[in-house]
Amino acid sequence: MAASARKVILAVTFCLGMVAEISLHASRGITWSTPRYAKAPRPTQLLTHQQPLLDANPTKHDVNITLQEEIPDDLKAEPAHGEDTTSLKKILVWNDMYGKFHYGFGLGREPFVRAGCRVDGCFVTADRRRFSAGELDALVWHFRSSDLSLPEVRSPHTRYVFRMQESPAYLYSSVQPYNGLFNWTFTYRLDSDFPSPHGFVLNRSPQPIDAVSVTKNKTKLIAWFVSNCHSESGRESLARTLQQFVDVDTFGRCGPLECLRARQSECYAMLERDYKFYLAFENSLCSDYVTEKFFGVLQYYVVPVVWGSADYLKQGPRHSYVDARDFADVASLARYLKYLDANHTAYMEYFSWKSDQQLATGWSASAKPWCDLCERLHSDPAPKYYDDLQAWFVNGSSCESPLSRDLARFIHGETVTLRF
Repeated sequence: MAASARKVILAVTFCLGMVAEISLHASRGITWSTPRYAKAPRPTQLLTHQQPLLDANPTKHDVNITLQEEIPDDLKAEPAHGEDTTSLKKILVWNDMYGKFHYGFGLGREPFVRAGCRVDGCFVTADRRRFSAGELDALVWHFRSSDLSLPEVRSPHTRYVFRMQESPAYLYSSVQPYNGLFNWTFTYRLDSDFPSPHGFVLNRSPQPIDAVSVTKNKTKLIAWFVSNCHSESGRESLARTLQQFVDVDTFGRCGPLECLRARQSECYAMLERDYKFYLAFENSLCSDYVTEKFFGVLQYYVVPVVWGSADYLKQGPRHSYVDARDFADVASLARYLKYLDANHTAYMEYFSWKSDQQLATGWSASAKPWCDLCERLHSDPAPKYYDDLQAWFVNGSSCESPLSRDLARFIHGETVTLRF
């Protein structure tokens, strides 16, 4: 098939995918009316950037932070009234985050205590009537909620926090109507006021690992769990091109094999037992955008093959992944994976990081930015607001399109030097 014909087919596929996604949201009754709200009080000096609390070196974090993976069940419910909150900073989560009001962290003061926050004097509530507008120190608002309403009354001292964990490729509506509303940002972006990556690395004292016994009986090369078949990253086409050179077992809606999400632990156990590599291909190519596709598989003795626009050296453990962007073409990537498959010593080097590094994921990763938020509420009176969310979150994410010439050529097997 001619290159021009392939590009037309790819363009049509992505357009159909976006129509399907928008139709899905419309079917759920989500509407995007022009919001009405009070703008953030204007400071005398506009602050466009402040050093985030997440250190630029991802291996340096508060050693007291929890490493617990699952959010404790008793933290998911609104605490009973009666607790003395006089001295606590009060945080209202205004709307839901994927149907959950605990935002993956918890409600009340107890989440801050159990997470090991350096400053734990904060209280999170999802009850809009629990505190008056004048009592609220922060209001956290999730952009992808089905409820995009806003309070009718706003106190000048309340910090409004923009919450978003998806990339700008999946906004489904414009952020521009919300310019001037938010004081702080709480997203996966590492330059957010409260960076919320899906995981981060911690150093630990060296200890022995037993990678040999776990990996010696692997019989299959590559697996991929995927349910969104029309992504904004071109990963489906990239995977198909890779399959021209090596076997890729695809599980989920986009492939012939099945491993149900309800049995996720069994799926990962199967992955670790049988496969050497996993395709950690992101659904969009945006700066800093790395999801559980990457961090989840790193918990196991499986090497992720990544396709994304983030600096994986900054976010992941050392020598823990294979980056598709490091190769001139997909054939070269496939040859390298075959080389690792045939050279056990070289393959085992991808697990050496496990001896003196560990990952914080799940609840522990969620807790870190909430700790940061609590600490800043106690210590940062500096005025700040985001006058142009489009410029910061959308344009500033530098998302790449798979329809761009070089990306399309690489995805379809041509030799290209990628520059993202």
